[in-house]
Amino acid sequence: MNKKILYIGWIGYRNLGDDLMWNSFYSLVKKYFASKPITVIPSFPSVNIQELEPYDTVVLGGGSLISPAYIQLLHKAIKMKKKVVIWGSGIDRIPETVLQAIQQGKKPPAIQRFKGEEIRQLREVLLKADFVGVRGPYTKKVLEVLTGVETVPIIGDPGLLLTHSSTEAKAKKQIGINWGTTGNNLYGTNEKRLEKELVQATKKLIAKGYQISIYAVWDKDFPACRSFYKQIDDSENVIFEEKLYTEEELMKKLSNCLLTINFKLHPNLLSLSAGVPAIALGYRFKVFDLFSSLDLEHFVLSTSEEQMDEKIAQLVDTIIHEEENIKETYQGKQDVYQPLIEKAFIECFLW
Repeated sequence: MNKKILYIGWIGYRNLGDDLMWNSFYSLVKKYFASKPITVIPSFPSVNIQELEPYDTVVLGGGSLISPAYIQLLHKAIKMKKKVVIWGSGIDRIPETVLQAIQQGKKPPAIQRFKGEEIRQLREVLLKADFVGVRGPYTKKVLEVLTGVETVPIIGDPGLLLTHSSTEAKAKKQIGINWGTTGNNLYGTNEKRLEKELVQATKKLIAKGYQISIYAVWDKDFPACRSFYKQIDDSENVIFEEKLYTEEELMKKLSNCLLTINFKLHPNLLSLSAGVPAIALGYRFKVFDLFSSLDLEHFVLSTSEEQMDEKIAQLVDTIIHEEENIKETYQGKQDVYQPLIEKAFIECFLW
C-alpha cells in the first residue's frame, strides 16, 4: 500500500537555503526508500497543507519552522493519529536579550514566541511526535524554557549533509560575500548601517589585496546586492553575478575562496561544506543557534555590534591562522550529526 508523506518547509520561493533542506530530505528518501511504495509531497505554494487527511506522515523539515502556525499543524496531525516528525527544525525571531541570557547561562526573560494555548500544543507535539530532532542547543534551550520538556535531541541542521570535493587550487586572495535584505528585521534594527560598515570592511580588505565575489541565495536579494556592489565602486576587484546558483554550483564557486562572509544562514553551511571557513553576520537567533551547534560561535558577529569593519578584519586574520582547525572542527561535527539526521529514516518511516 502506497504511503504518503507531507514535507513542510518554506519552499518554492527561489530561496536556496530552504530549498536545499527539501533537496536533502528527498535525497534521503531516495537513498532509503527507492524500492518502497512511498510518495512525498513537498509543501510548494500550490499545496494546501491544512488538508492532512491524505497523508500518513507529516514532517516539519529543516529551517526555522518551529513557529505557532506550523506547530498547530503538527498538533492537528497528532490528533488525527498521523506520524509526526520534527527533522532538524529550529526556532527563530527570539530577541537578542533572550539570546544573551542563554549565552551567559542565565534564565532567559519571558519568551513571547509562543503564548497560552500555543505553548500547550508545542509541549504536546514535543512529547507525542514519533521523532523529534532540532537544529541546535539554543533552540533546545528555548523549548525547555517554554514547555519544561528537557529531552529534545539536537540532530543538527540538515544542511550538514552537504559534501563537496574540489581538486582546484584556491584563489588565496579571494573572499566571497553573501548579501541581501531582511526588511530591517535584524538585531540592531539598522540594515543601512550594517551595509555601510560592510562596505567599509570590504574596501579595507581590497586595500590588503583581496578580490571580492558577491553572491545572493534568493532572487529577492538581487537589488540589495546591486546596491552593495555599487557602493564599493571597484569593478576591478569586485565581481557580482546576478545569478541564483544550485547548492552544487555555489559550493564549487565558494571552494575557490579563502573564506566567506555571509548575511543569510545557509550560505555558511555551503561554504563550510566546500572546505571554506565562514564569518556569519548574526542577524537573528537562528545564526547563533547554528554556529553554537558547530562549536564555531566565535565566528559570528551580531549585526547590533558597532565597528563591524574592524571586527571583520580581526576575524579574517584569525581564520588565516586557524583555517585547518576550523575545517577539522566542522568535519567533526558533520561526522557527529549526519547519522543523527538520517536516524529518522531508519527508525520512524518504516511502516
